[in-house]
Amino acid sequence: MSHSLADAPDLVTLFRERVAAQPAAEAVAFLADPDDLTGGMVRWSYAQLDEEARGRAAWLRENVPPGSRVLLLHPNGLEFAAAFFGCLYAGMIAVPAPLPGRYPHHRKRLAAIAADSGATAALTTSRHLDEVHTWMRDMDVTTIRAAAGDKPGFGDPRGWAPPSLDRSTTALLQYTSGSTGTPKGTVIQHDQFLFNSDEGMRALQWRGPSGGWLPLYHDMGLNVFLWPLLRGDRSVLMEPLAFVRRPLRWLQLIESEGLTVSFAPNFAFELCTRKVSEEQAATLDLSRWDLAGCASEPIAPDTLAGFGAKFAASGLRPEALVPVYGLAEATVFVSGHPGRRPVTREVDLDALARGTFAPATGAARTREIVSCGVPTPAVEIRVVDPTSREVLPEGSLGEIWLRGRSISPGYWQRDDNAETFDAVTANGDRGHLRTGDIGVLHEGELYVHGRLKDVIIVHGRNVYPQDVEQELRAQHPELGNAGVVFGGPGHAHGGDESMVVVTHEVRHMRHDELPALAAGIRHTVGREFGISVDSVALLKPGSVLRTTSGKVRRAAMRDLFHQGLLTPLYQDPR
Repeated sequence: MSHSLADAPDLVTLFRERVAAQPAAEAVAFLADPDDLTGGMVRWSYAQLDEEARGRAAWLRENVPPGSRVLLLHPNGLEFAAAFFGCLYAGMIAVPAPLPGRYPHHRKRLAAIAADSGATAALTTSRHLDEVHTWMRDMDVTTIRAAAGDKPGFGDPRGWAPPSLDRSTTALLQYTSGSTGTPKGTVIQHDQFLFNSDEGMRALQWRGPSGGWLPLYHDMGLNVFLWPLLRGDRSVLMEPLAFVRRPLRWLQLIESEGLTVSFAPNFAFELCTRKVSEEQAATLDLSRWDLAGCASEPIAPDTLAGFGAKFAASGLRPEALVPVYGLAEATVFVSGHPGRRPVTREVDLDALARGTFAPATGAARTREIVSCGVPTPAVEIRVVDPTSREVLPEGSLGEIWLRGRSISPGYWQRDDNAETFDAVTANGDRGHLRTGDIGVLHEGELYVHGRLKDVIIVHGRNVYPQDVEQELRAQHPELGNAGVVFGGPGHAHGGDESMVVVTHEVRHMRHDELPALAAGIRHTVGREFGISVDSVALLKPGSVLRTTSGKVRRAAMRDLFHQGLLTPLYQDPR
């Protein structure tokens, strides 16, 4: 019997049916040499991936108790694919996470993930095994047994037997990407993953091979990697750093591998628009790229327009660009609308500050906002006043609340899950996920407008930092691609915080030009938003902290500023 996503008893049964149906077909490929798109590819068939997964499952069963959490500490590549399926094959819970790296913050964060998950094993590669052991010693992580999956004799695939699974079995813990302080592991069961994958692929008209450079420990990267394998298609991977160093490589990979689906955050599309020349764009053929999903951070309309215009010469169709909204707590996919040009609305900025999504009618201050499409019918969506918990009418900004089968049962072993995953509206309707995202429903479309915790309240008016950042970059081309606007000490939602700080990277400028730029920033913010700026800190490129998915780490930047730990090129006042 062959199952579909809708009726498969679990992920392992479904994937092994794909293996049995097409053992010799290519399952996953990895661009090992970013400068060689032909000879630099390493490829595994479905049979090879299955054998590698069974080997890891055998080792796990021999070395750790059933149901253990297993850290997957891999760069992008085939080893991650084998380790992830190996965890599922063993009946273990996968915990995808970044490698320790050399920075103290990353190492401490990984230690926090290990402690929170209670992981008893870690899988990695031979190349990174010493790094993992050093991290374990330095962080005093004594409960984990680590192994490298690509070492000979790792495990005998012939000794594998199917685990006892059903759709209620926990498949993985998806940890937050790093925009917040304490890592929290979102519990994803086989049912949520299968159901959300089915709904997401249907809603997005997902077909053909997919892949890209997104980190596989991030929720969007993991799903873009797994969804084609659950369909029997190919998944193609490359390293994130290879993309950052030369964005053209991502687009060349899409062309050379015939990818029809590839996703990325807003910053990646902007980086390609800036870094890929007109001459290089003219050599590309992106006509087969049907679904260029843009998600994971606020989507700027000028980014979509600029990317579409630049790569029209490459055969990219305007309707291929698809803004999407999702989050780990909803097993990633919530809304998106393929097969059309991105929909935007020009709205009254003053009305937006009052919480109303009003079309611009000659207003002096306006903002263009991108629709993230129509929510999937499988998810109930409400926009709620975060303080009163009243459900708001269409056209009102509030917190996005979700309910449905895709929603995670909660964070791993947390006592406070009910507040986030079983939120109750003012009229007593319970069972909602509080996303912490600000949004509005307008004519059936979902518009997402930042995070609730990031709103700056200035004399009773809401100021949305991404609006200020977008306006500054539009009017001051000297600014780099990354900046963070935030409130001063003691800022909290519901308060009246009048201090506003602008920190922003600048492109190459002489030092004597920076005071005039800072003055121009103050003037722009005052004219466009009617607020005064207390401090401007201009930073060298690369200074703004980001998460693995490209989101600016607003809270971390705010903390660095107020602790005096930023090293600006120029700050006014000092």
